[in-house]
Amino acid sequence: MATTIKSTSLDFDAIKNNLKTHLAAQDEFSDYNFEASGLSNILDVLAYNTHYNGLIANFALNESFLGTAQIRSSVISLAEGIGYIPDSKTSSQGVLRLSLNLADVASRPDTIQLNDGVKFNATVDETDYVFQTTEDITATDDGDGFYEFKDALGSNKIVVKEGTSRTKTFLIGTNAEDNVYIIPDRNADIETAIVRVYESPSSSSFTTYTSILNARTINESSTLYILKESPNGFFELSFGDGATLGTAPRAGQKAVVTYLSTAGKDANLATTFSPQSQVTVDGQGYDLSVTTTTKSFGGADKETIASIRKNAPFQYATQNRMVTAVDYSSLVLRNFSNVIKDIKAFGGEQALEAEFGTVFLSVLFNDDVTISVQQSVKDQITDLAEQLSVASFSLKFSDPVKTFVEATTFFQFNKNLTTLSRNSMKDSVSLAVSNYMTESIGNFGQSFRRSNMLTLVDAVSPAVLSSRSTIRMQRRFSPSTGVVESHTVRYAAQVAAPDDDQFIITSTPFKFRNKTCIVRNKLSSNKLEVFNQEDEAVIVDNVGDFSGDTVRIVGLQVDALVGGNTFIKLKATPANESALTPLRQDIVEFDATESSVNIVDVEEGVTN
Repeated sequence: MATTIKSTSLDFDAIKNNLKTHLAAQDEFSDYNFEASGLSNILDVLAYNTHYNGLIANFALNESFLGTAQIRSSVISLAEGIGYIPDSKTSSQGVLRLSLNLADVASRPDTIQLNDGVKFNATVDETDYVFQTTEDITATDDGDGFYEFKDALGSNKIVVKEGTSRTKTFLIGTNAEDNVYIIPDRNADIETAIVRVYESPSSSSFTTYTSILNARTINESSTLYILKESPNGFFELSFGDGATLGTAPRAGQKAVVTYLSTAGKDANLATTFSPQSQVTVDGQGYDLSVTTTTKSFGGADKETIASIRKNAPFQYATQNRMVTAVDYSSLVLRNFSNVIKDIKAFGGEQALEAEFGTVFLSVLFNDDVTISVQQSVKDQITDLAEQLSVASFSLKFSDPVKTFVEATTFFQFNKNLTTLSRNSMKDSVSLAVSNYMTESIGNFGQSFRRSNMLTLVDAVSPAVLSSRSTIRMQRRFSPSTGVVESHTVRYAAQVAAPDDDQFIITSTPFKFRNKTCIVRNKLSSNKLEVFNQEDEAVIVDNVGDFSGDTVRIVGLQVDALVGGNTFIKLKATPANESALTPLRQDIVEFDATESSVNIVDVEEGVTN
């Protein structure tokens, strides 16, 4: 008789049971005791073999697609197939002002030049790092013997990058366009690489090649190189094919690659830079004066597998040109990922006030990036857009708008169902809430879902019988003390309508007329008032209103802030506490200081 073998169960026990079921259906094995026979060992071998083959097939299939591959070499190979080169480690960089005082030197020169590679020592978390200049810098006597060094563009903000300068030399063999040259350094920063091709091993004449990532036009005479991560974590250098990817070096020529081998993000936040050597002028050494303009920032590790999966398809879709809003965000993130945490681009037609023909870009910088560096990066983004934009769109920046979430969570606790103490259980629930917030919100487009958070709370322990949470939104504004001002605050979601039972809008305390006050709405009204917390009297009965997602404060005077804060927190009850979904430049973040977790004891019915 015909028997169908179930092929969907691929674990060992299921495979063996399926085989036994199949054999038991045969007449010759109808009463056979499989477990007490040698045939059981044969079934074990067959089940193991089938199980292994199933695993291999599953792994192989997963590794064939970018969305499911788990091995880094597979992800890199698949990304390379659509023209994406993952980021290497990135050097941390600081910005310094360098000067020299030779006022007492009679025969001082008019100009002093320092070649690239001037080294500085810096320490981060008791670990020493070496930073160095990456270009020649020049200083001119101001007439009084003071020299301030400037770069090629005339800026006195000198960039130094962390890392050890290394050089790798290759002799070009036959079939040069097919050769691949390996740089055996997993810590290489490929953005600092300089590739020079010499006419011969003994020649001093060279041609500097350009990375294909920086190429704007490519023809058969372009001198380009490709530097990318290889499957073993090293980096491989290759050149054009003599046609569509530009010219390749000829056999007998010499290629020299210089680059920085870097510690990546570990060197961020260095504040003090000490020159390793003096500046020699007419045979005499002089101390270089160093002022830190910007502490080191931008260092990063190799691009993660998750980041490659996310960015590669969008990079492929952009084709290195800016047409759609997604193109803008993808290419900006590709070029400035070492200083950008997240980015959001949207068309002017989606703005709060429609502005057609404009692309808005909202950039969430890493926490260690200073305001001056942020502005510098924005200027570079503008320049990049001018080069790659193929339509007459104007680019504008819209800073991220952060709406904070406050969660007051209650959970029913039955102490008889766990060996943990009440405090330990409370800590576990608090951790579950915090982990949800950390993983689910904080970037553009990430929504808060109360049900998802409470599901994690309920899963903490069988002793957690149920849970609920009250959600508040919060925005912050910084008033000028002693001045009558107006403030408009917009949230990431609609504010609830006023009612008779609760205050929809409340603020943190501040000082006004020597009293501790808050701003709140009147019950059953959208009008705002200044309320004295000390004697519970209304001091100002109308300081604005709220509607939709916006609170308008008009004519508010704050004489002093309370508790050392530099801002006032303005809290609002959302119209829908179940979900907060940000749009455009809005971001939802968690305020742990204004959130709490409370226990409801089932047996005692007491709230703590």
